[in-house]
Amino acid sequence: MLWLKFLHISGIAIWVSGLLYLAAMLLNHHKVRDSQDFARVRMGSRFAYMGIVSPAAFLAVGAGGALLFVADALHPWMFVKLMAVGVLVIAHIQYGYALMHLAEEEAEGPTLRIMIVAGTILLSTAAILWLVLAKPYISNKIFPQWLNEPGFLQRQESPLPAPPPPPRLPLS
Repeated sequence: MLWLKFLHISGIAIWVSGLLYLAAMLLNHHKVRDSQDFARVRMGSRFAYMGIVSPAAFLAVGAGGALLFVADALHPWMFVKLMAVGVLVIAHIQYGYALMHLAEEEAEGPTLRIMIVAGTILLSTAAILWLVLAKPYISNKIFPQWLNEPGFLQRQESPLPAPPPPPRLPLS
């Protein structure tokens, strides 16, 4: 289990630092002067996004998901942490949209949006670190009842009626 934690922490470190690096690259996009500069910045940002940051995100989320099953980690603070990780995923997707938008040389860089996303990444990362290190007490009462009940999804009584059986075809 220690190697799984190592993979998770390494993936998170590379993912978050890569997202912040991408923010710096995208904010400096307006300083591009000619097509050669544009091609260099475009290739560098695409490589960082597709070759480093995205695989690190998959590694972090995959190893974190595996840790949920291996370790006894389903505490209320973990659900809050997963929401903060969801914010990181949305920020990651926003950078993908920004890179698609900046594919044309004449495109203006979305500087305000990138700055907001970078600030959100910093806040979300700080929240994740605080939740993991402090493991604060959070009452179960703030979550819906079905989230606090083990085996809720496996109960026999389903809120939706069962679909009718398929019609039988006559044998000839």
